[in-house]
Amino acid sequence: MEILILNGSIHGPSGNCGLLIQALKKNHKKIQWNVVHLHKTSFGPGLFKKITKADAVLCLTGTYWDSWGSPLQKFLEDATDLEARPEILGKPLGVCVLMHSVGGKSVLSRLQGVFSSMGFLLPPMSGMAYSLSGQVALNSKNIHAKDFWCLEDLDVIVANLAMASQNDTAWQTWPVDRKNFRKKWVKP
Repeated sequence: MEILILNGSIHGPSGNCGLLIQALKKNHKKIQWNVVHLHKTSFGPGLFKKITKADAVLCLTGTYWDSWGSPLQKFLEDATDLEARPEILGKPLGVCVLMHSVGGKSVLSRLQGVFSSMGFLLPPMSGMAYSLSGQVALNSKNIHAKDFWCLEDLDVIVANLAMASQNDTAWQTWPVDRKNFRKKWVKP
C-alpha cells in the first residue's frame, strides 16, 4: 500500500505538518509513504506520475487566514486538468488540517469539496481538523476532551484510505473541457 502525502504547508517539512508526517511514518511502517512538500514542488509530469502511482493520497495543510496553505492553492490551480481524469477518478483521498484555534473545520470542508469535485473519493472518516486548543483540552484530561479530534484519529484516516483503495468501481464523469479551460472569456 502506497500513500502519497501532499504537504500543503508553507513550512514544508519543518513545521507542524512535517511533524505529523514523521509520526505517520513511525506509526505505520507497513505503508510505503511518498511525501511531496508542495512549497518546493510544482505540479507537472513528475508529480502527476506520483499521484497516479499512489494507492491513496493524504493532503496536509495548516490554516492561514481561514484558508489552506499557498503551496496547496498553487497546486490546485496548476492541477486543474486532473479533473475527471481516469488516473485519479475514485482514488481515495484524506485531508488533515492543522489550526491554532479556529477556522480549520471550514478549510477541511472546502478542501474535501474541491477534491471530490476533481474526482477523488472521500471515504468515511477521512478528514480531520487538529488544533492547538484541542491538544490543550486533550492534555487537560477534561471529560469534554473526547469530543476533540486527536492525533490517533489519523490512524482512522489511514485505515479508511487503505480500505477504500481496494474499491474497484467504474465511476462516471461529466464532460470536461481539456483544451480551453484557461481561455479568456471576459468581454469588456
